[in-house]
Parts: sequence; C-alpha cells; structure tokens
Amino acid sequence: MTSDREAIGDLIADYALALDTDDIEGCVGLFTEDSEYLVFGKTLVGPERVRKMFTRAPRGMHLTGVSRVRIDGDSATATTQVLFVDAASHSMRPALYDDDLVKVDGRWRFRRRRCQFLTPDGLSDSPQDQQ
Repeated sequence: MTSDREAIGDLIADYALALDTDDIEGCVGLFTEDSEYLVFGKTLVGPERVRKMFTRAPRGMHLTGVSRVRIDGDSATATTQVLFVDAASHSMRPALYDDDLVKVDGRWRFRRRRCQFLTPDGLSDSPQDQQ
C-alpha cells in the first residue's frame, strides 16, 4: 500500500513526466475540476484553461528536485524545486512549485499550483525577470 507521502511524490513526478512526453491529457487529469494554476502572472482556472496553456507551452524537460510535503488528512501542501530545460534552446529556468493538494476518490490531485521563477532578484511570477 502506498503512503500518502509516496502518492504525492508520484503526483509531482507524473506531472513532469506527462508534460515532458507530450501527454497533455494525462497531465490535465492530475488537476481537480476547480483547479487554479498560477504562472506567468496569470491565474488559469479549470482544466480547459490549463490544457490550453500546456498545449502552447515550449517543449522541454522538467527536472524536479527536493519536495517539502505537509499532509493534513485529505489535504496537503508541497513545495518542489524544478529546473526547466527548453528543448529548442537548452536554456534553463529554475523555479519553485507551491502546491495545494487534495485527495479525491482516494487519489491525490492538484487543487492549486503556483510556479515562481528564480531570478537574480529572487522569486518572480515571470521568467522574463531573469537577467
């Protein structure tokens, strides 16, 4: 039997691997119906908006690092390091994911995901702030 902590680790890994293998539907399926995704200074609400963003996003690899997970019953929070490597330019974008997670029908899902990019001035909602 998988522990909640292991299942959350799998959720975070499944997200990165789905995006990196162009499995947009698999990735969207990791979010709740009322999910929010905060990235690039925008808040995307619901699976359809998230799907559109993933479809238009540059292709690359999401290298996830350490995660700090806090579980409280059927809800949890996670903060995860990620390094995105763009497939075309090989440029790198270091970032942090801050997640609010919920267990729905026995499976962990993203309720809210915020991506903040590491820039010379600290964390930012936009990678364009990188110098």
